[in-house]
Amino acid sequence: MALNIDKERQLFFGCKIDSKMREALGQASPSARHYFEDDNPDYLRICLVGEEKWIGKVLKSGMSCQDVEDIQRNVVSILRRISPEIRISASALKLFSVYEAEAAEPAPPPRDSGPYIA
Repeated sequence: MALNIDKERQLFFGCKIDSKMREALGQASPSARHYFEDDNPDYLRICLVGEEKWIGKVLKSGMSCQDVEDIQRNVVSILRRISPEIRISASALKLFSVYEAEAAEPAPPPRDSGPYIA
């Protein structure tokens, strides 16, 4: 079977957000939040895999093996800055191809929320 290479699809290099990581992200200082809340390609992004949330770096495809090692160290370093109490090992990081999800219409607010609760 012949396989085709997709040179356009981006790569995601990161780890699954578990309960400890979710808590650390929620408690991150304002100065650390820019590492994962801003849409800056130099830092991390939160991506979805079904119901799971993952945090990592989105990269161009076609990088060298040396680049992969550098990115691995960079992602672990940023995660340690965000949450120094959580030990992230390099082996926890996974590499996936990613694609831009189509924008979904926002869900309407629940009927029993907001200032006008019936």
